[in-house]
Amino acid sequence: MSKKQVFQAVNEKKQKDYERSARLQYDPVTVNESIKRWGSYDDSQKEAISAEGNRIYSDLADALKAGKAPQSAEVQVILEGWHNHLGHFYEPSLEILRGLGELYNTNPDFIANFKKLHPDLPGYLQAAITQYVDDLEEAELARLLAADQSKANKGDAS
Repeated sequence: MSKKQVFQAVNEKKQKDYERSARLQYDPVTVNESIKRWGSYDDSQKEAISAEGNRIYSDLADALKAGKAPQSAEVQVILEGWHNHLGHFYEPSLEILRGLGELYNTNPDFIANFKKLHPDLPGYLQAAITQYVDDLEEAELARLLAADQSKANKGDAS
């Protein structure tokens, strides 16, 4: 596993700049909830959450180095952990997850951080996240169709 860290603590001024930028760019309610949630953790919890995140991104970089396709089952399992990890900050919708994949491959700060682990990681992340969200959307659609069919079958029985 890679030992480099993608995300590290920043000084208070830089953190406030990130928060301001996020509020302007994204839903301020979600951003404020994320800030509140993060602030509710003690230092040891923050350290554990940060280590978990760095481990997830390192695992993804290792999968890339090992030649695993972003759509492979192994990578998708790592992304499930990534999705769960985001819950430490907020509950992301499928739209937010997809947007993160795009952001990771277009935002200069994210690109620079991810390239610390592997030069191709930003694009790899976007492809892997796109597959992950597509699979979640497909599963939700199948669930809705099955529910509709079940209702229709009950209607036919009456």
